[in-house]
Amino acid sequence: MKKYLLSLLALIASNYLLAQAPERPFCYTDEMYREAVRQNPAVLQEQQALENFTQQFVNRSQTERYMPQLSNGSRTATYIIPVVFHILHEYGPENISDAQVLDCLMHMNQDFRKLNGDTVNTIPVFKPLAADCDIEFRLATIDPNGNCTNGIDRIYTSKTNSANDQSKLNPWPRNQYLNIWVAKTLENTGAAAYAYLPGTAPSSGVDGIISRYDYIGTIGAGGSGGLHTISHETGHHFNLQHTWGSTNSPGVACGDDGVSDTPITQGYTSCNLTGSICNPPIIENVQNFMEYSYCDNMFTIGQRDRMHAALNAATASRNNLWTQANLIATGTLNPPTAQCAPTADFWATPQTICTGRSVTFQDFSWKGQPTSWSWNFPGGIPATSTDSAPTVTYNAAGIYDVTMTATNATGSNTLTRTGFIRVSNTVGIVAPILEPFATAAAITANDAWIYNPDNGTTWNYLGTTGAAGTVGCMRINNYSNTAGQTDEWISPPYDISNLSSVSLKFYVANAQRSSTSADELRVFTSSNCGETWTPKYSKSGATLATAGVIATNFTPNSTQWRQETISLNGIFPRTNIRFKFQNNSDRGNNTYIDEIQITGTPNNVDEVDDITTGFGLYPNPSTGSATIQFKLNSAKRVQIFVHDITGRMVAQLMDETLSADMHEVPVKLDTKGIYLIDVIAGEKHHVRRLTIAN
Repeated sequence: MKKYLLSLLALIASNYLLAQAPERPFCYTDEMYREAVRQNPAVLQEQQALENFTQQFVNRSQTERYMPQLSNGSRTATYIIPVVFHILHEYGPENISDAQVLDCLMHMNQDFRKLNGDTVNTIPVFKPLAADCDIEFRLATIDPNGNCTNGIDRIYTSKTNSANDQSKLNPWPRNQYLNIWVAKTLENTGAAAYAYLPGTAPSSGVDGIISRYDYIGTIGAGGSGGLHTISHETGHHFNLQHTWGSTNSPGVACGDDGVSDTPITQGYTSCNLTGSICNPPIIENVQNFMEYSYCDNMFTIGQRDRMHAALNAATASRNNLWTQANLIATGTLNPPTAQCAPTADFWATPQTICTGRSVTFQDFSWKGQPTSWSWNFPGGIPATSTDSAPTVTYNAAGIYDVTMTATNATGSNTLTRTGFIRVSNTVGIVAPILEPFATAAAITANDAWIYNPDNGTTWNYLGTTGAAGTVGCMRINNYSNTAGQTDEWISPPYDISNLSSVSLKFYVANAQRSSTSADELRVFTSSNCGETWTPKYSKSGATLATAGVIATNFTPNSTQWRQETISLNGIFPRTNIRFKFQNNSDRGNNTYIDEIQITGTPNNVDEVDDITTGFGLYPNPSTGSATIQFKLNSAKRVQIFVHDITGRMVAQLMDETLSADMHEVPVKLDTKGIYLIDVIAGEKHHVRRLTIAN
């Protein structure tokens, strides 16, 4: 076994200088440590001070070490740590269940108390060194404001994607709680989680652990990777290095972690239980929780002592976590048995629908389990409900609020989501159209919408600076916007069924704030009232810019506009087309939109190269039977489809090659409603609306 021959600082320095080639970055703690040192070299001094304290603490006899004290004056061998899980989510699988959190906590406690089932697999040479670390984790029952909590804090945020320190929302004081954030993905590709060693976090608000949701526990969205991952990261939080030292590169070079009973090792990503490369014949501790192997099942006595030292040092306030006063303040000394009142929460997908469609709402209330619900749906049928997951139909276009009250025996809580459901007419404004944004009302006229999820800077009307010398345009102020924010302007619905060779045209003006600015403009189309969107246009940075680099707040002159054209051919159904202009801010400079046009050739003008005059549909309206009539000027493959007004295909009437002649095709529909008959001859669509009035 190795001795304390080197200080941890020396180990860090030596390993830092090695040219490493990371293999599998399951844990990003070492990278975050290096970045902390780069930004604040004083971290090294604090680490050395902590290392000095650790060596003194470890060298004391067990009886001389300070242990937690109960109110009766007796001492206990167990450090109790209050924990809070912050679940960062967008109502996807990353919004993990309470049960998955509890499963993770159970495995943490098993690992730190040597109660994990796989400890039976510890090889004989290390069995005497496997430690009960005398550390227990409990979910907080009192939050920092003195309110009831179940120790699970749910936060709806897009920061769950590519999460980093800036995603660590709503941190609870680190001297009172171990903060664990759960996200969909981490910014560092391949990383499962990371933590900060004591005293290395850039600020107290990011001190803690952040992990992917699928590495939390082993049930629900968790898996085998979640068995010991958080135990590994908690080891880092309590000042344990990887067994091979302070790198993220196992298998590269032999290294030391500053612990007396973990042999010098190169680190493993496999379960080589006889490995002894660094100091043969001594077997390296591949089964350690601070390894990267998949047979990890133990902490050593030396690691336990080192973690106890971190819990007694003033560094990063770890020494306050387990004090009796803090356990009382966080509700973890004697947790109450009564549950909290719920925090009301709900969601629905889709939130954008056509008239006549239904939406099913899901209860996502948390903190306390509701036993009853009260819903209000203005504009919906039904208008109220007491179901946990009601289904509501909306028959009129508009933007509607939804309110839900969740109740249990302890209390109730109400949530209103403003403008949550957006309902669009199924028949739009007949094209061609020109929207010059001559007035502010045009931004939201005719069922146009603005989507502004952060309630901050978004698309707005500007009464000057229009394209081609016109007055009025639409602008988003990226110069003052928050980087990473997405804002959308969604057009009214349009009917382009009377046009062929259809195009969407608009003028754009943009400047980069610097040569690296990457504000992005994307345009999408939807033919189903905005339930789904198809990308049609995307430009960013220098490609989007019309005025080069301008460091000041950009206002375009008449020469700094560019007209863009997007083909709308092939879109179906064509009676309800919406456009979405999406701005993704890089906090560069302003983007302007003006003179939105839908242009094309009217179908009654002979652009119909494939079908000559004589295209008709009769009788219309019909009581159920009608005839499609058309004449081909040359032999063509003809396909005929019937869609309902929402775009769902009802029938395919034909797919064959027809001669140059007059043709008639019968259509029979049994259900009352409006249908779209799409005749495709060659590559051209010819659409007629058929009303069944029976």
